[in-house]
Amino acid sequence: MTERFTPTHHALMTAWIARAVVEAVGEEEGEKVFRKAIVKYGNQRGRRMALRAEANGHPLTMANYLAYGEWAAEKGEMVMKIQEKSPDTRAHVLKCPWNTAWKENGLLPYGRYFCMEVDEALVEGFNKDLVLEIGGTQSNGAEYCDFNFKAANLTPLKLLSLVWKKSVSPGKTVQMPWEYHTGHLYKTLGEVIAEYLGEKTEGIMSAALKDFTDKYGEEASRTVTEFENTDFNQLP
Repeated sequence: MTERFTPTHHALMTAWIARAVVEAVGEEEGEKVFRKAIVKYGNQRGRRMALRAEANGHPLTMANYLAYGEWAAEKGEMVMKIQEKSPDTRAHVLKCPWNTAWKENGLLPYGRYFCMEVDEALVEGFNKDLVLEIGGTQSNGAEYCDFNFKAANLTPLKLLSLVWKKSVSPGKTVQMPWEYHTGHLYKTLGEVIAEYLGEKTEGIMSAALKDFTDKYGEEASRTVTEFENTDFNQLP
């Protein structure tokens, strides 16, 4: 039985795909294509969050965006400090599993592209009228990741509501396993890369999957590709 996937599986797959793209077409074109792929991936995740919120009768506010995230960090994986709560919510992330994985595996030059797009794409997918300002990310040289969730307005009452939603209802039902997230990443990035790079795509995605297989094994690799027919624009 294969080991349970973690954010590290997702982080390394991200960087291996980015590296394969850059090696195939060069850094300038590779970065552009990869970042476009991340935007689509983030938009899809954000849209699923919105579908869940709407199904529960919750408006698509920034506070509810924070409540409906599809993953939660395990103890010790992430260190985040809230700087301001209202009217905007500003958070500094001092440690995250993606940056950790990329640094430990020498993949920071490739993984960093992910951080240039994913968070804003998630918010856009959830509600295009919301605004997330990013002052910097660790993977791109900042001391910490600086996120400013505009108009989240986490007053004491709204903060209690957020805690309730995160822990009780909908709680963990909105979260998806990392097998799903990694399969989503591999499929969607492959689709966008194919739009721009055509026949080069098979070699790019095969190279990334080989890196993943070499580290995690054949069974883990099959788990990733089992999602090839999944519609990630819809709720599972």
